[in-house]
Amino acid sequence: RLPCVLENCQRQAMDLWNWAKSRLCARRSRVELEVALPGAPAGLAAALEDPSSTSEWLQRLAEGDYSEIIENRLEAADHGYRAARALKEGEALLFDTAFCASRVGPDACRAMMAQCLKKRESSFFKDQVLKLGTGRFTGVSKDEDHGLEAVLASNVRECSREPDFVALFVATARFGHSCRPNAFVDSSRSQAVVRALCDTPAGQPVLVSYVPVSLPLVARKSRLGQGFTCTCERCIEEEVQDPQFAVACKCGKPRFNAQPSANKSQVCDKCRVKFNLADSMQHLEEAEKTNSFLCTPEAARGDNFEKARALEARLQTATVSTSPAPLLHPHILQLTNNVANSYYYASMTPKANKDACLEAFHLHKRRFMAGLELNHGGTKQRDTHFILSLCRMVGTRWPKDTSDKKGGGGCSREACADQLEAICMRQFGQPE
Repeated sequence: RLPCVLENCQRQAMDLWNWAKSRLCARRSRVELEVALPGAPAGLAAALEDPSSTSEWLQRLAEGDYSEIIENRLEAADHGYRAARALKEGEALLFDTAFCASRVGPDACRAMMAQCLKKRESSFFKDQVLKLGTGRFTGVSKDEDHGLEAVLASNVRECSREPDFVALFVATARFGHSCRPNAFVDSSRSQAVVRALCDTPAGQPVLVSYVPVSLPLVARKSRLGQGFTCTCERCIEEEVQDPQFAVACKCGKPRFNAQPSANKSQVCDKCRVKFNLADSMQHLEEAEKTNSFLCTPEAARGDNFEKARALEARLQTATVSTSPAPLLHPHILQLTNNVANSYYYASMTPKANKDACLEAFHLHKRRFMAGLELNHGGTKQRDTHFILSLCRMVGTRWPKDTSDKKGGGGCSREACADQLEAICMRQFGQPE
């Protein structure tokens, strides 16, 4: 039986959460903290800096009915917004306030409904909130809630700066969806700023993603809901073959399809190598079991270095066999990430060859991140777990001459820090 890996998955989760709070949430924007998001209207920032003039703006934030298109950069379209002029990457496009918000959990919908119903007599609630689209909701809404459950189910989103909160931003909810978005919603539990992810010509639709863009096609469809069908360019491309299920032949071409619905036996039309779908699926199943095992208390026992070696062997078996698992599949990427993290923890044990362990950590972490980056599907948006992994790369000690070693790819702490800063400027309007 494969030995357990890592000291404890809970320890990893805590480490990542600490990174999230220190890196992404360091400048939390909440009404209680009275901080304006970067790119928010100048009047808000100025008012919040002057205690004598905050009451009007705090009232606007509390009511959640205020939004503003910044410098007329957007205009309403039939289904969302389009660029009113040429947009530059990182520009703030729209400022919005949360109509309701709640901590993530089983009572989130009930809590937000209660907040909304307190404002049910307002014209904004009747004319704006209840008019939002409900296509993603497939349940039955009760008459007494005015269809509010359907509105919340279809339009509430996770707060990017406070991922343990969700909120309803009414103006932001009108943006159309794409799995290859050209805009990103930077949000706290009280405010949101929509930013351009890339240069966009005037007249082009401005689209955000309702789901994490690094998910495979089937997972994105599931998260979007049965009542919503995405017909973006990326989804159409991936209907033919999802790259997260593509397997390269030994001749170097991605000629095999590891989706469960694919042919059970496939042959490369160039070199005639055979691919067995059942074997590839078995590797994925074993990778999933291994990743799940790492979440158990038993995974904390044993020698960290031996755990790392055993995990590395499992990864090698899954990816170099005759019918290997697809390298970009989430189970394989997570296994690669677990190999990296296991070497990281091994480097902290007494008498460990720290440079060798850190070299292995950086090698596998970069492979994990390279695959994860490809899974973002051609957009400049980067999901939270990619950013957190980049933070880990920047924050850990680097072995000597990492960039010159096999597999280093010229990577350095400085290169990772530059990439992290570019992402944060693009999505959050600040260096980190």
